Amino acid sequence: MSIQTALDEYNLALKQGQKEYRELVMEGRSPYPAVLDDILPENNTDSVVDVGLVEIPSERIIGTKSAGRITAFTASFRPLLDSKSEFAVKWVNLCAAHLGETGITDPILCYEYLGNFYVQEGNKRVSVLKYYGAVKIPGTVTRLIPARTEDLENKIYYEFLDFYKLSKVNYVHFSKLGGYNKLQTLVCKASGEAWSEDDRLNFAAFYTMFHQQFEALGGRSLGLTTGDALLVYLSVYRYAD
Repeated sequence: MSIQTALDEYNLALKQGQKEYRELVMEGRSPYPAVLDDILPENNTDSVVDVGLVEIPSERIIGTKSAGRITAFTASFRPLLDSKSEFAVKWVNLCAAHLGETGITDPILCYEYLGNFYVQEGNKRVSVLKYYGAVKIPGTVTRLIPARTEDLENKIYYEFLDFYKLSKVNYVHFSKLGGYNKLQTLVCKASGEAWSEDDRLNFAAFYTMFHQQFEALGGRSLGLTTGDALLVYLSVYRYAD
């Protein structure tokens, strides 16, 4: 891929970013990625876990670890800086690599907190890959586990942690308690039974297909997560089928 073609792609991404910026400002929302350092409650992290290299669901990458250069991106990581900037040159080179023979191979570094991911290194890689619709992005993850509270989000997250120990699946999310235990049962696994690699591959293929159809049919308008809808579907149709 030529640098000029990659530059044309940057200008298209920039236009999308400018449009998103205007829309978010008009809605009274921050046009920039969330900043984890601004979100973390003081002295309210129970433990830090090195998760290692995993495939991160792209839609759950919502911010950066620190404020740094967040003004270079919109909330969805579209670029905002002029096409003649040093930032744009680096973005264009990454774009050319992504569409070339080598691709973008270096994993990003990020933190996970309450199921969302915040980039420490690799913002431009995330920007390019999100622009091209990557579903998952490889990254080395550090998990920050909050102290237990009675908050619903916190309780659901602790259910996720138990489920993750068995499945190593990090892309399914629920809006109500009990979802992970129900999913474990619906995919024909006993309580406390670990998933095999084949289990993970089969479920990933099924979930991806379901998620695409759910989105295409306007499922977001129902106020459900894909996981919520999946439980309803599997309550009617057997997973084994």
